[in-house]
Amino acid sequence: MKTYLNSILFLIVLIPFGYGQFTPPADKMISGSNGYLGHEEALINDFIKLDFDKKNAKISFDFISEDTNGTIGGLDFKISFNPEDPDNAYFKGTALVNTLETGNFLRDGHLMWEKFFYKKKYPKINFESSEVVHFGDNNYKVIGNLTIKGITKEVIINFTLDITKNLLGKTTIYTSDYGVNIHDEREKNKLDIVFDFPILK
Repeated sequence: MKTYLNSILFLIVLIPFGYGQFTPPADKMISGSNGYLGHEEALINDFIKLDFDKKNAKISFDFISEDTNGTIGGLDFKISFNPEDPDNAYFKGTALVNTLETGNFLRDGHLMWEKFFYKKKYPKINFESSEVVHFGDNNYKVIGNLTIKGITKEVIINFTLDITKNLLGKTTIYTSDYGVNIHDEREKNKLDIVFDFPILK
């Protein structure tokens, strides 16, 4: 009987102190989480690398001085991109010069000549990133080397991510910087480029 009473008294003493509501030690908790170490990592890993639709990816351009729009195809690229881990992202790819289209058959043919893109010697345009930087919200800057006609220059492509749709990038170059001299004045060789990479669902 005495043992039974002692057990009841023990329980009465513990109840006010939250018996059965154990809180993990401070060194096992994560700020802003609901549990132990590892919870935060689980949340990050929920957002894995995105997969892109190569078949429907598109690169288009606008040659400003002549108000000429066009596209380039033959895209072969590899993108490793996790929006939560841009430091480890990279972009690498090529496009085929002979797929340049501006809506004018004769002009497209001329662009293949040695004076311009010199398709026979330089059949591909190459890009490889060196750094990817997150600039708040859904904006990213992809810094890398663009090679056209054997000439390599650093460019910055500004990307905006729509997680339900695509990764859309924009940059501006001057074709004369790459030995493609459409006009004598550099400013008249300004080319705006848009990259559209659809996200696979």
